[in-house]
Amino acid sequence: MSWFTLFLPMVGYEKQKVKDDVFKKALREPHGAKPIAKLAEGKREVAIVVDDMTRPTRAYQIIPHILEELNAAGISDDHIRFIMGGGLHGAWYRYDFAKKIGEENVERYPVYNHNPFSNCERVGETSWGTPVEVNAEYNSCDLKIGIGSVLPHPMTGYGGGAKIILPGISSFETVYHNHVDVHRKNPPLDSLWGFVKGNLTRADIDEAGRIAGMDMKIDVLVNGVGDCAEIYAGGLDEAFTYAVSEAKHHYSTPNFPSNVDVIVANTYAKANEAALAVSSWKHRLKEDGVMVLIAQAPEGQTTHYLVGKFGKRQYGPGGSQTPEVNFRKLVIYSEYKVPDPLLPIAESKVVWVKTWKEALEEVKSSFTHKPKIAVLPNAEIQCDEKFLNRE
Repeated sequence: MSWFTLFLPMVGYEKQKVKDDVFKKALREPHGAKPIAKLAEGKREVAIVVDDMTRPTRAYQIIPHILEELNAAGISDDHIRFIMGGGLHGAWYRYDFAKKIGEENVERYPVYNHNPFSNCERVGETSWGTPVEVNAEYNSCDLKIGIGSVLPHPMTGYGGGAKIILPGISSFETVYHNHVDVHRKNPPLDSLWGFVKGNLTRADIDEAGRIAGMDMKIDVLVNGVGDCAEIYAGGLDEAFTYAVSEAKHHYSTPNFPSNVDVIVANTYAKANEAALAVSSWKHRLKEDGVMVLIAQAPEGQTTHYLVGKFGKRQYGPGGSQTPEVNFRKLVIYSEYKVPDPLLPIAESKVVWVKTWKEALEEVKSSFTHKPKIAVLPNAEIQCDEKFLNRE
């Protein structure tokens, strides 16, 4: 059987890694904030918050430039610490810290997990009644810097910006109120991917970020292999606004064909949250279509204490966020299968395979005609352009 196959990367797939001089310029000419060297004047204790391993941000590409500015401003190593802002995800380990910030920095500075169940301090309340309770170590510092990436997101339109604070370093109660109570008040839409204006969940997060305070946020856009392809530094709101204005185009997937029989959805940037690819692309498949989800994550799917699965019928207090499989078959290609809860997807239409040959056989057996196939190399972060171009 011959197949009609289209390779459909996001617009920014081949964009080159940011050069060192561009990193330096972003830190010295930020949007809506003073340069780090100025922010550091008279400060004693520095907290640098990085996003966790569910995000592809290669913080180690940025950190040397931040440290250079801090050291030049007179802040010594023993006054700097890193916090991995994992929100309600599970704890991370030294191996993860080294992958995120670099081995040399793990040896040189303390790196702490965030604890959403304790060690948080209340600093205010948002207009939506969300208690703003943040990491106590972060709150004890007088210079606060965040590093993350702006990526399309199914609840907040885009990640990045103040999400490094909420949920990143917030208490369970804070995240629950935002992700459940406030989120329920959002307008009903077919999808929240790329939806920022009028998104109450996002607005609540942004307000919580302003209450908690962060002196500088560095947000990046990533290319198809995870390198920092664009950098935006400045105030929480300002850096995020600039990043989103470019992200709409960068992560867009134009010219997606109609009547697609098969979507091959590779998850590279967020392989440990692979179900996002189903949520983002299921609307593009026919009812008798097949999705092949590539979820090669040796570590498995991340723990999520709000909406994760903790037994055959046990979910976190935020309930199940299982994406509906409204097409014929979902083929999951992974060498690292576990029966439950590797992916929070209804098992009735799922076929697990461990080799690519098996995946192809499943596709072949599903059609008697020449199938039209779309291959998405970054299916969990690239989006249909109609989602990202709306206001």
